[in-house]
Amino acid sequence: MGSDGGYSLTEIFAIKFVLADIVIIAALLFAGPIYAVAITALLVVSVFLVWYLTERVGSGDATDADEPRREPVDPVTELQNRYAAGELSEAEFEAKLEHLLDSNERAERAGVETRELSLERERS
Repeated sequence: MGSDGGYSLTEIFAIKFVLADIVIIAALLFAGPIYAVAITALLVVSVFLVWYLTERVGSGDATDADEPRREPVDPVTELQNRYAAGELSEAEFEAKLEHLLDSNERAERAGVETRELSLERERS
């Protein structure tokens, strides 16, 4: 099984071919060679169809109309999420946050329009 608990594409194709062999042998034994050839042709066409659809989805040609659009996350929220997930230590989080705030202040002084950060520097 794949690392995420599901089957990889290679495993799915291997299972499909094993099951296809069983079906073709059963068709040869019980229905005759013409039915076995017809079933084999259908299975070959289905393999190419699955391959085509996985390539199409993988290349991004398929429309994503059903998926909701995700709004971009501001840098401070992204930092908070990384810190909460344990990707950053407290010192790294503080340093990166300080850098973001300094960058925002420099941009404001230069007259560059930026999105407002969700946190402000504490005034002491």
